[in-house]
Amino acid sequence: MNVNWVLADDAVLDPDINLEKIKNIGSLWGSWRTWRAYQVDNVICNDFRKSQELVKRQFNQQCNFYISNENFKQLDNPEKVIIYEGQFVHDVDRQDEIVALHLAASQSDIVLLLGFDWHPRPKSKDKLQEHRDANYRGLIKHVVQDNPDIQWVLVDHGPDLMPDLANLENLTIDTLPNVIELLNG
Repeated sequence: MNVNWVLADDAVLDPDINLEKIKNIGSLWGSWRTWRAYQVDNVICNDFRKSQELVKRQFNQQCNFYISNENFKQLDNPEKVIIYEGQFVHDVDRQDEIVALHLAASQSDIVLLLGFDWHPRPKSKDKLQEHRDANYRGLIKHVVQDNPDIQWVLVDHGPDLMPDLANLENLTIDTLPNVIELLNG
């Protein structure tokens, strides 16, 4: 059974959490924003300028660093970089999270979601922000829905889910201690 974790961009884990126990369960996927705090195994950066900066600083020598094929070509094919296909046609925040979900799903039977806040929220009064939020919700729904054989587990999340996700049979909620106990055996 292949298990992977995906950390939200703004994940804030309890300092008492033993990261080694989490990593014993599966690899961590997340954006470049999560690497410093949590030593994420598989780091995503979809933004060209940030990818360029990180490659200049030789960040690609420190982890499994994933960038889009388009950015890879524009950066003159840097070494020790893993590429993924696809581009965002939607105006959306937190693109790295979406990519991490897809990449983790491509090699998982179970995806554990840590630090995500997918509670229902009122619509934003800012029409552009609401458009971006709706795109994010839709992309999250589709990655879970389009991978029905994968069990998605929101870890340490309250019982209320945004309506887009509320009825997905392959998305559940559990506590971190329970997940660690069940999967660390």
